Amino acid sequence: MTIHVSETKHPRGTVLKVDGHLKAGDVAELTKACRLANDLNVLDLSDLQSADKAGLEILRELACRGVQVRNASPYIELLMKPNSH
Repeated sequence: MTIHVSETKHPRGTVLKVDGHLKAGDVAELTKACRLANDLNVLDLSDLQSADKAGLEILRELACRGVQVRNASPYIELLMKPNSH
């Protein structure tokens, strides 16, 4: 496991904070945390250091589902763009 996911409840929904290095082996953990979070509306990526291809794919998928991605580093933001590989 190379990530840590923490959950914070707010009146407007749930925030999941993802810390560490998001790799293919962590996608199931993040997916499970998202599924278990009631009213998930924000992913806080302020402490996400890196993400591999599978990690970026799940982040993009969550964003497409309407989850707000916040506080990503400029590097992660660049990698999350659909035309970035």
